[in-house]
Amino acid sequence: MLLTDLQKRMYQGEYGPGFQKAIKMLIEYGEVWDADRLVNVHSAHTGLGGGDWLNEILEGVDQIRAVTTTHAGTVGSFQARKAMGVAENYLQGGEQVEKQMLDLCVPKGFIPASTCTPYLVGNLPTAGRVFSWPGSSGIIISNSIFGARGNRDAMPASMVSAITGLTPDMLLLKKECRYGEVLFKIEDLDMENLNEADYGAIGYYIGAVAETRNVVVEGIPQNVAFDKLKSFLTPQPVSGAVAMCHIVGVTPEAPTVEEALGHKKPEMTVKIGKKELKEGWESLHTAEKDEVQVVSFGCPQLGINEIGKIARLLEGKKIASGVKLVASTAEQVYTLAKRMGYVEIIENAGGIIVTGICIMGFPYGQLETPATTGATNSAKAASYQARSGTNIQYGSFEDCINAAIKGKWER
Repeated sequence: MLLTDLQKRMYQGEYGPGFQKAIKMLIEYGEVWDADRLVNVHSAHTGLGGGDWLNEILEGVDQIRAVTTTHAGTVGSFQARKAMGVAENYLQGGEQVEKQMLDLCVPKGFIPASTCTPYLVGNLPTAGRVFSWPGSSGIIISNSIFGARGNRDAMPASMVSAITGLTPDMLLLKKECRYGEVLFKIEDLDMENLNEADYGAIGYYIGAVAETRNVVVEGIPQNVAFDKLKSFLTPQPVSGAVAMCHIVGVTPEAPTVEEALGHKKPEMTVKIGKKELKEGWESLHTAEKDEVQVVSFGCPQLGINEIGKIARLLEGKKIASGVKLVASTAEQVYTLAKRMGYVEIIENAGGIIVTGICIMGFPYGQLETPATTGATNSAKAASYQARSGTNIQYGSFEDCINAAIKGKWER
């Protein structure tokens, strides 16, 4: 691999053992994919887990070289889990571990956002800029809506990119690797009036068909709300492994179908209609009974408009006895929601808003009163929670809030 003088000095250990280990990892990572150089990272986002490895990789690192936010669940989740009612024996030592990680990392430049939506709190990669993030939803959103360039990096890869400010020039960083391979044509669906759960069900269906291939989607309105796009893109890396979805007329690289495909024929063309929407929904709605014990929102973490919708649906109402309603967001968004009165409305109804955690892996079995049934409007959360054996009701904000108030699912 061709290295610059600065990169050679890192490799030779001039900047300390942490930088040396980090760049060696990046070189090995890149060589697997035949990368011939390292490029600058404009936006990094990473978890702070790893125990002894975290201390080793940060040895001698005074300041990291990329602007870097921290991922949800690695720090900041202790208070959230406590508020959610997780049993004490699952919480032991968590607060101290979080403090140790923050004391280590914040002075080095890590921004402790504890979010899976860094684009909502100021870490926003713009078109053509390179990012290195874990978290499949943030990756596909940044590639597909913002037009930034990033791969499906795991947390160790994003950590060493945060330290060095570098990543291998490979895969989705290269223009020729970003073109669409599978074309989906949406027909006979009123996309203007479908809700966020419908968008999620369609996205879940698309991911399962596309698998690892880049996607092109025709038929989504150009003026569609960002929150619906978030719901649509997030499940594609869950049912499949999609990291690049060209939404024609929305994605910067996809003004037309032809340009999104690189002026080549797609490997496959698939029509999406009512049948496919139903199939996607049925894959996510796994509950066999109407009981609801937990209603959860926030995978990815909620934006201010989504919290506002929950507040409006709950205003003046009460959540049923025995039902736990949890909404997850970033701390910065929570502060705004509190100022706007949304937090008070939700709490008065009996719900809670938590930060620092994502509800993808909701701790049903770790609650003081373990639960086995849940409801959510997140396709990603529905898929992961069902895999853990939980009975999941899947539907819109309105469906889920109605279930929380009545204590049972109606659709």
